[in-house]
Amino acid sequence: MSAPAQAPRRTLLGRVALVAVGAGAVVLGAQSMGPATTPTPRVAAPVSNVPAAPVTTLVPESDLVDAGVSTGLRPVTRALGAVVAGQQSWVRIPWTTDAPVCSVSVTVAAVGADVGYPVNTGAYSSFYRQDRLAASVRDYTAVRVLVPAFSSAKVVTADVTASYTATSSGVGQAARACVGTSVTRTYRVTLPVQPPFAAPAAALAEPVAPASDPVG
Repeated sequence: MSAPAQAPRRTLLGRVALVAVGAGAVVLGAQSMGPATTPTPRVAAPVSNVPAAPVTTLVPESDLVDAGVSTGLRPVTRALGAVVAGQQSWVRIPWTTDAPVCSVSVTVAAVGADVGYPVNTGAYSSFYRQDRLAASVRDYTAVRVLVPAFSSAKVVTADVTASYTATSSGVGQAARACVGTSVTRTYRVTLPVQPPFAAPAAALAEPVAPASDPVG
């Protein structure tokens, strides 16, 4: 008796896998994965060690006191002393008034320069001995100005803002509390810029009020 015939063997392939060794790619069904690529290293942006020049916005022309105004507290001159590029220079701003003033504070904003103030006042400057001035008397405020050494500017333009109280109660040492009308005025001034090491060392010293300067 002969052996029964065996049914043909069937092979089911649920997924076709093709490995292409030479091509460097692996194909699984409908997916294809290429060989990993080495990422291109990023080039660091160059960093400059040169400090940026200070950026200052001056007040609009309409907010400035006209150069012809000769009343109230005002600078004696709008052309101030020179500063030295790359060095801290103390600059005096001379003032006069035709009426007594008190509670005087002065701030300065300069294009292309940093401005500092005396340590005893901090965020502003005032007169050397006190914060008041009698009529027809002169005194000065001092600010520290630093123009970067790399600056090519020949002149620095600055806005000087004086906030004070116009009073009629007197401003002497024995005067009582400062009472009157609050006033704020902004004047535009200029400061010549000298090249590094062109000015005497005295420009770096904190100024001292002359003994002869009367203060009300």
